[in-house]
Amino acid sequence: MRVRNNSPNSESTKLMNESTKLTRGQWMVLIAAFLGWLFDGFELGLFPVVARPALLDLLGSGGDVAVGPWNAKITACFLLGAAAGGVAFGWLGDRMGRVRALSLSILTYSLFTGLSYFANTPWQLGALRFVGALGMGGEWALGVALVMECWPDKWRPLLAGAIGAAANFGFLLCGLVARLWPVTQDSWRWMFLVGAAPALLVFFIMRFVPESEKWKKAAQKQ
Repeated sequence: MRVRNNSPNSESTKLMNESTKLTRGQWMVLIAAFLGWLFDGFELGLFPVVARPALLDLLGSGGDVAVGPWNAKITACFLLGAAAGGVAFGWLGDRMGRVRALSLSILTYSLFTGLSYFANTPWQLGALRFVGALGMGGEWALGVALVMECWPDKWRPLLAGAIGAAANFGFLLCGLVARLWPVTQDSWRWMFLVGAAPALLVFFIMRFVPESEKWKKAAQKQ
């Protein structure tokens, strides 16, 4: 005759096992964050690839001397935008939810990267890079926050490393694309159109990625 074990320890173990089961929603969150960071890496690698041919084209003849200073200025605009975007979109994530703010951040850096195709002067390119970087910095913060809030604590160190590695894959992807289709002074704009492709990720996020339950509970208390 089998004796059923109804001890408190067995019940707590059962509850613990159930609480650590991974759901479809958790996987969707991880995929969205991984792809978001991958495209962030592409965004990081994009300008170093196109900077010289783009600036030579925009500056015209005799612009070689100004390439270096403009490269530094535009890079500084990008870095400042990324830092500001982390703060701005982090604030939005607390107000409107992680998923909607994440979608908005990806849409921001995708669209303004694509609009860089139409830049006619170096300062226009710098301004577009700054606004695009706002979204990229926001995605950095929101993607990590969403994963950390939706996945069990024991997975967090591994997932933090995996998400960070995604940016390196994006950097590699940018290099491979530029290797297969060389970027020249006459054909640099198309790379910015490729950088607009992550906008398609927004449809996936809005359709399949669930909102953080921790954020929902915190929002209800406010």
